Amino acid sequence: MFEVLPESTDRCIGFKISGKVTADDYNIVLPRLDAAIAAHGKANLVVVLSGFDGYDDLDAAKADWHFGRDQYRQVEKAAFVGDSKWVARMVRIMDPFTRNTEERAFTPDQIDDAWAWAKAVA
Repeated sequence: MFEVLPESTDRCIGFKISGKVTADDYNIVLPRLDAAIAAHGKANLVVVLSGFDGYDDLDAAKADWHFGRDQYRQVEKAAFVGDSKWVARMVRIMDPFTRNTEERAFTPDQIDDAWAWAKAVA
């Protein structure tokens, strides 16, 4: 499930991912992300992973792939916040495939730092 976070701005979209993700969940985040990209040319993300339990079905995985192929290329910074070591590993693994995006991993107690970093525009 995706939930847009109240700290979001028109250029920096934050959302929490928990439980199983469905294809419909992308309809919550993508319109805001598309609007940020249209207004600013790029967008920044704060992604809080809390109890993420994978994809509900193949349609959800395909929606994620389309997001990565289409919108994620226009993301300048992405802060991933999570309490397990796999979040930091995921960021390192993604790096060669996401050269246009600067990514950093943060722990839950660093959430304010994640927002400050993601909201800072170069």
